[in-house]
Parts: sequence; structure tokens; C-alpha cells
Amino acid sequence: MKVFKHLFTLVIFVSLIACTSDDAPLYELNSINLSAGTYDVTYLTSNATQTQNVNGLDIITEDITVGETFQLTITFRENGTYLADGQYVINTQRTVAGEIVSQSTYIEDIDDEIGTYAANNSTMQLLLDETLFDVTLFNNNQLRLSTSDAYTEDDIDYFETSEIRMVR
Repeated sequence: MKVFKHLFTLVIFVSLIACTSDDAPLYELNSINLSAGTYDVTYLTSNATQTQNVNGLDIITEDITVGETFQLTITFRENGTYLADGQYVINTQRTVAGEIVSQSTYIEDIDDEIGTYAANNSTMQLLLDETLFDVTLFNNNQLRLSTSDAYTEDDIDYFETSEIRMVR
């Protein structure tokens, strides 16, 4: 009976230790951890869908934007500002009712643009200027952001999503 008691106590003790380590975040989302290095943007995509009812028929317009060939860095500073600098290629495509109506490719040049940010570790969100992003991954090597928004304006339904991935 004593062996069973000691074994039971040991199992309880080990399970308590295992549970407490899961509760604490491994890498907190804050200005100190964000400013620990410069991020290279590696992925950028954005989708915007507009649905408009015309004579009882929903007409869907979709705009897809994809970035590539990144030479873009973002440096977060401890004071709540960030600096973006570099270039990347943007490919856009617009479809209306399933048909491609336009496509374009151009180089976006960002020259030492300064913005503001606010990090919220409890909600895992990052406010960049006026856009609120959900932080889907944050550690000492990567930062991934996503956002989505749905609204109606002038009887047109809009749904927009975007994702940005960065590495140090």
C-alpha cells in the first residue's frame, strides 16, 4: 500500500510540473522581442472580393494580389515605430464573374517609410499604423500576420483578407 501511495504522489507531482510549463508563452509579443532584429519579408498576399446584386444576380469581382522577389526589410523599434525599406514585385489579377479582366505586374519601391505599431500579447494582435493584424506565428525567427474584414457599403458586400510572413 505504501508503494502505491508513493507512486500515486509521484504521478501527481510530475503531472503538475508538466501542466505549469504549458501555461506560459514561450516568446512574448512585445516591443523588446520585436525589435531584437530586422525582418525580411518573404510572403505577401491579399484577396478582396466584392459581391453586388444586379437585377437579382450576384456579380462577384475578385482582386488577388501576390508579392514576390522580396528585397524588403522591416525594422521594429522599441519606441513603437517601425521602418520599412526595399522593393518587391506585385502581381495583381482581377476577375469579374469568373473571367479575368485585368492583370498587372509592377515593382513596389518603399524608401525608408516610418510607421507606428502596438503589440498586444494577450490577444496576439499587432496594430500596424491603422491595420489590426492577428499574429499567427511569432518566435525568435519568424513573424506571421493575417487580417480579414467584411463589410457592406452602398449595397456591395466586401470581404478582404491578407497575410504577411517575415523571417529574421
